[in-house]
Amino acid sequence: MGFVARAWSGLGAIQRGIMRVIGLIVMILVLFWLVGALFSSDAVRVGQSGALALDLNGRIVEERTVVTPTSALQSALFGGGPAVEILLDDVVHGLRLAREDDSVSTIVLDLSRFAGATPASLHTIAGEMTAFREAGKTILAHSGMYGDSSWFLAAHADEVFLHNQGVAMIEGYSSFPIYLRGLLDRLGVTVNIFRVGEFKSAIEPLERADMSEADYEARAYLYGDLWNAYTRAAEAARGLPAGTLQRLGDTADAAVIAAEGDLARAALDAGLVDQLVSRTSFNALLDERFGTVEDGKRPDTTDFFEWFNANRPEPAGRQRDVIAVINAVGTIIDGEADGGVVGGDIHARLIRQARLDPEVKAIVLRIDSGGGGVFASELIREELAQAREDGLTVIASMGGVAASGGYWIATPAHEIWAHPTTITGSIGIFGFVPTFETVLENIGVTSDGYASTRLGGAISLERGIDEYAARIFQASIERGYENFLEIVGEARGMSRDEVDAVAQGRVWTGTQALERGLVDRLGTFDEAVARAAELAELEDGRWRTKVFTEERSQLERILAALGMDAAARAGAGEGGLLARLIGQAADEARTVELMNDPTGRYAVCLECPALAVR
Repeated sequence: MGFVARAWSGLGAIQRGIMRVIGLIVMILVLFWLVGALFSSDAVRVGQSGALALDLNGRIVEERTVVTPTSALQSALFGGGPAVEILLDDVVHGLRLAREDDSVSTIVLDLSRFAGATPASLHTIAGEMTAFREAGKTILAHSGMYGDSSWFLAAHADEVFLHNQGVAMIEGYSSFPIYLRGLLDRLGVTVNIFRVGEFKSAIEPLERADMSEADYEARAYLYGDLWNAYTRAAEAARGLPAGTLQRLGDTADAAVIAAEGDLARAALDAGLVDQLVSRTSFNALLDERFGTVEDGKRPDTTDFFEWFNANRPEPAGRQRDVIAVINAVGTIIDGEADGGVVGGDIHARLIRQARLDPEVKAIVLRIDSGGGGVFASELIREELAQAREDGLTVIASMGGVAASGGYWIATPAHEIWAHPTTITGSIGIFGFVPTFETVLENIGVTSDGYASTRLGGAISLERGIDEYAARIFQASIERGYENFLEIVGEARGMSRDEVDAVAQGRVWTGTQALERGLVDRLGTFDEAVARAAELAELEDGRWRTKVFTEERSQLERILAALGMDAAARAGAGEGGLLARLIGQAADEARTVELMNDPTGRYAVCLECPALAVR
């Protein structure tokens, strides 16, 4: 006992020492931040060249993932963490401000470390780039490697530069899930699946060894629409004949052989880029075009985000009428969660706060979610329905993804707005419970006992799920699906069979959803906000938007101000193929980890994250 006491005391001393070190680190960082804030100037002006350097280093998101002090410390010590994130709103409004600023003439777009975005986000940014150029201004894009997402944005620039040892290949949309049925059978794991919907393919990798015909049909239809939108926009921007990208994707081998194996030259010959340059040559080109500063050490360009944050327009004056904006970004889960995930309790509370605020006349729910738990989705939906019943105008604005539970929470809106390439639909629910009775039996482990009712012990990880409990699960899933159909049918003015015909778990683009009556209009977030003001009969210039969000702790705000979210992502860059595969597996594991619905029912589009173009 004396040894145990000494060991416990030693552990306590180590713990106290670690906490002191952490506290000291935080204090030093706070001190550096305060000193920097005191001596830095808020004024960031464009240099004489009029050039802004826009480095898209990271992934475009609608809302940043919240980095807690614990996760920040873990990531700083062990690496990992979410990818670096860039707010779509910052890019869009920064481009608009640059378009209107006479001192800005050029944007130098660096896509070397761009980690991708949803199709809707890519098209939104491309639209702003086009408007910038139509204002008589210039965009130069450069990268060592171009993938589908980075080249799509580059295609909307005036000049596209590629490293002379680089690559630019457009693969298009594809999906090849990993199927685990064979592995699970070998391990002896029983996956108990309960679902409704012919096209609800999210669970297929656990029960099949290949893609079903229904899933193949649905993906071909969905991806075909996305690919058509991609090729039309990119070919028009580059002045390429229609069908060029399809031909290149189908005959890339011939193009590379014709270029004698030179991938960069093959991209140049195909018209994907304008010039092949080394990094040194490109830097010299910038020096020549824009001049240099700091005694010739760097070109006279100004950081886009520093300039935008320093010159960001002030919020509208204190107008009495308010349009509340509530962001629902990420997997929908039960409980208290925000920033990268949608907590049912928090988001229902935010809607309630907006609903009870006498200044709020309308609510715009911005959705970028593939769904999640049914219970949490319903908490959000019913609170939004109550806001509408109370007389508030409610608009749902869909971002890159608003599928399954993400569509569920949109249903109470007066109008649902989507981008043409929004991923939506996936109306269906499922449940699954893995059990390990076969695994345990193979190693000689058994379980037995007594229960006072038939239900007691009917669901067991070590004994499996008996037919009695399975019937309960399946009946609950079927009732949940019918409830989903009822909710959509009542909201959209459709019969049960009409909804069922476009449901069955099938995923649609925004354009396809509009054709099927699942959304009302196609347009941007700003257009959806303007529509909310129109329906609420608010006078022009007499209203303002206000984002309702959960209050952060003082420490979380300090960490955010210090840029600890970036530190937490140490080692989380794109990296090589293995790093990307590991990151993808981690994302999928996190999705499963977030499945905490108390009823075990999920309205989630597990395949939707694969549609974010990289």
